[in-house]
Amino acid sequence: MKKKTDFKNEIFYLLLIVLSTVYFAYSTHSPSNIYLLSGILGNLLILTWFVRAFTLYSGRKISQYSEVIQRISLRERFFTNVALPLLFYTSLLAYIYFNTLFLMDLVLIGISMVLLFILFLNIKSSFNKIYSIESQTRAIFDFMCIATFFFLSSVVIRLGIIIWYSLPIIFIFSFLLFWSDIKIHRKEGLSAFVMSLISSAFVTLTSGFLISTNIFMLPAISTLAFYLILSLWNIRFAGKSKLIEYLLPFIYSVLALILILNI
Repeated sequence: MKKKTDFKNEIFYLLLIVLSTVYFAYSTHSPSNIYLLSGILGNLLILTWFVRAFTLYSGRKISQYSEVIQRISLRERFFTNVALPLLFYTSLLAYIYFNTLFLMDLVLIGISMVLLFILFLNIKSSFNKIYSIESQTRAIFDFMCIATFFFLSSVVIRLGIIIWYSLPIIFIFSFLLFWSDIKIHRKEGLSAFVMSLISSAFVTLTSGFLISTNIFMLPAISTLAFYLILSLWNIRFAGKSKLIEYLLPFIYSVLALILILNI
């Protein structure tokens, strides 16, 4: 059996994904339509990595004296371990498609690949825990949710969709990502559903107030609102109760807002 610290396969898959994504970015700046195939290939590589990792690492013996294998539920992990990374990667491709600066594409690809690599390692490690997801993995999911929302909201704005269509789309995206965080923490329930709806409405209203601003400021501030809600949720889910712990996300958000408004 391979050591758990061995991540040569993750590096191999990541290199292939990087090559596919860079080619996608390059192709969008040329007359060729092959970028669609490279984008599909990147998604297939992510899916293939998960299938391989799940097959090899998701089961363990119930005891050293038994040959019975206990395996993690694929249904319970599918959304967080497969659907969310695929959504993150697809949103990255969509953002790259509408972006006109190849250098910025490369920077975003580099950052996104680091997130994917860390996610691969943490998912592989979390398979050792049958009934839980490691806290480090949750943090990576949070980063991916925030990045995904930024990419998707940016694409919606750049498509030039009228406000009565763009705001419902932003609401749906934010709700799906908020609900994914609920599923990661295993807090599903009626109250969580209502909280997700209210939080999505808050993010959508923030976007509505900024609809007349430029295509760069609106996604940035909307994502800031999304980050604020997600941070408050995570503090609550962690069982923290000190006021200062809830104030920190507000302080970070205000500082980020001042920075955005002055750019």
